[in-house]
Amino acid sequence: MRVPQRERARILIVEDDPVQAEALSAVLAAGEREILVAADGETGLSLARAGVELIVADYMLPGMNGVQMVRRLREEKLATPVLIVSGEATVAVAVEAMKAGVLDFVQKPFDVDFFRVRVAQALELGRTAQELEVLRRKLQRRGKPELIVGVSPAIAQVRYLIESVARTDVDVALYGETGTGKELAAREVHEYSQRAGGSFVVVDCAAIPELLLENELFGHEAGAYTGADRKAAGLLAEADGGTVFIDEIGDMPLPLQSKLLRFLQTKEFRRVGGSRQTRVDVRVVAATNRELETEVARGRFRQDLFYRINVFPIRLPPLRDRREDVPLLAHHFLRGVASGKDVGRPIEGFTPEALAALAAHDWPGNVRQLENVVRRLVVMTEGPRIGVSECHAVLGEPTATVSPAGTIEPFHQARAEVLARFERAYLGSLLQATGDNVAEAARRAGLDRKNLWLKLKRHGIARARL
Repeated sequence: MRVPQRERARILIVEDDPVQAEALSAVLAAGEREILVAADGETGLSLARAGVELIVADYMLPGMNGVQMVRRLREEKLATPVLIVSGEATVAVAVEAMKAGVLDFVQKPFDVDFFRVRVAQALELGRTAQELEVLRRKLQRRGKPELIVGVSPAIAQVRYLIESVARTDVDVALYGETGTGKELAAREVHEYSQRAGGSFVVVDCAAIPELLLENELFGHEAGAYTGADRKAAGLLAEADGGTVFIDEIGDMPLPLQSKLLRFLQTKEFRRVGGSRQTRVDVRVVAATNRELETEVARGRFRQDLFYRINVFPIRLPPLRDRREDVPLLAHHFLRGVASGKDVGRPIEGFTPEALAALAAHDWPGNVRQLENVVRRLVVMTEGPRIGVSECHAVLGEPTATVSPAGTIEPFHQARAEVLARFERAYLGSLLQATGDNVAEAARRAGLDRKNLWLKLKRHGIARARL
């Protein structure tokens, strides 16, 4: 599986003197680095939240100094390395900077070559820290069930994006059809982030009545309305220190969208019936099955809110676009269903023909529909394995592969495509089940090792042990 290349380094310069900022930009520009410039600490914080690999900040800044900016970063759990440059290099200032979490303190004027070395070291240290954090999260997850299951290139790209954005504290927008696993992706973002020890709180805009949504999100004060005998903190306050997942944000009423926008900009909100602002530290992950740009054009979604939440979009692919994951998902759901108390049955697995039938289905309800179908198949199956007849009974007769133009492909071509998808999916599941042990995989599949190797090579399936 090809791992996407790392994005180019983004370096943020926070300097109020335009001449100094231009000089620093010239010194730092190299290779594929992208240089961002902010003239004050507040602007620097906004750019840092969007994700940068290094911050170079002057100590003396308007509004807040460089060290105060770093304190705000650390309060928001952003671990971005920071170099402070200053002509006011007293021992007290240097000690203050180090206590705040500054990586290095450089006195002006400085030797350019020496400074470039410091910057390169800081970038490498930051990347190493990010990689170690991801590894630590993975080790913590070892032994726990996978939230996002699959081996397809499409789902590998989703995992890569999740792990990349989880290192930052930037808000995330998840797009995808119903049933593609947007909530699971949001949980992955939370689990791989520095907020994993905090709460993961779900706000379902489609399930909560419009009149109650503001109350659920922001809470209310005692006496705010008839029946409000006690104060309610609200879901945002409940998520303080963690992640709030706003599901189906496209269904949020326009008046509430403006209040959410203000919260995203300030991290402060006012409870229903209250007069005091409450500040919380939360990361927002929003999800929708709608195209928000279209909703904006139709006047149903605020454009400024769209730009605010769409900083890092991730699209969850529909199941029909990653058919090779269907057998793996089917086995995953089978293990859960067959061992459960409600419909628990001693089912060993699926026949190859059954897996091919499942892989050929279009799955309009995506992963959620597949899970429900597996549950029904377990109930219907009397033997030790789920067969193709049970699959046809639940799904209906298999349909021919249809081209984008709407014409039915020739029988042999359609059959070859279905079999190729099944073979790739079967082999991927087989290798995962055997821990990439080719000899064991060949034994289980009833193939000789050379034949198995040729099939793996033909489908481009690479594993570390092969």
